[in-house]
Amino acid sequence: MPRHYCIDIGGSFVRLAVGDGQTLNQIAERPTPVGNLTDFLDGVTETVLAGGMHASDRLGISITGSIDASNGTVQAAHLPFLTEIDLAANLENALGQFFGEPMRHSIIIQNDADCFAQAEARFGAGKDRDNVFAIIIGTGIGGAQVYRNRLIRGFGGAAGEWGHGPFVQKQDPSLQGHLPQIACSCGQTGCINTVGGARGLEAIHLFHNHQTLDSRQIVDGWISGDKACRRSISSYISIVSDALAVALNITGAEIVPVGGGMSSAGKLLEALNGAVQQKVLLPRPDPLLVRGKLGEDGGLWGIYARMLAESSEP
Repeated sequence: MPRHYCIDIGGSFVRLAVGDGQTLNQIAERPTPVGNLTDFLDGVTETVLAGGMHASDRLGISITGSIDASNGTVQAAHLPFLTEIDLAANLENALGQFFGEPMRHSIIIQNDADCFAQAEARFGAGKDRDNVFAIIIGTGIGGAQVYRNRLIRGFGGAAGEWGHGPFVQKQDPSLQGHLPQIACSCGQTGCINTVGGARGLEAIHLFHNHQTLDSRQIVDGWISGDKACRRSISSYISIVSDALAVALNITGAEIVPVGGGMSSAGKLLEALNGAVQQKVLLPRPDPLLVRGKLGEDGGLWGIYARMLAESSEP
């Protein structure tokens, strides 16, 4: 029976695990090859071969950046040399040279936010819930919806990207939540992605207070009662809860597991949950926003959940 090999490609490390039923065992970790495409392919190939992978096994990869469903290319990857590359095809060719036979359609690649959503829906905070909308609040923000353990996919393979689109519009500066319109990496201006993550909170604080602090300092200052930090967090919660409430009215999700670095700020998550509950059409009886349970292993568990789901399809 084919085994499920799972790789999480991070900015610092590549981690490899092998799945067996409901368990996932990490067997290797190595620095992410960051030189060029050839070094990267060689590094990943060496890692899975050292882990005992055979030609009949399957390989799943979690990676930042979006995956174009029409041609398999990686877009906006954190490793620039992977951009516009069909990574699955390249890895299939590289591994096929070692196995002496081609690997065809044995490798799947998925965005890390999609992986996080599937991991939390199947194994984590959203377990036993039919409709899960998982979000990442890290450097920027992302998200994905899972319904009955199936990732919802839309045009081009994307769905749940609540962070993009020109949500932050020109406003009266006297209004709560007034924020600058910042250019986003997607090409739009005023996306929630530009203000909803750690860098966004820092931009909000600079805009309101003409003071440079990192996101952790701003949250700590808010908790301790600092007036400037309270103003920044008030704007942050106001605009981010607006966007998230709209997303939840559309998806009807029962629970929102939250991952990423800012999910560790429990009081911020609690305040954001309260604001969202006041704005959704149907407030939920239980907390909507909860911290994800799988932490840094979400990528590995998520790609494993995807592989298990595909294995069970008729």
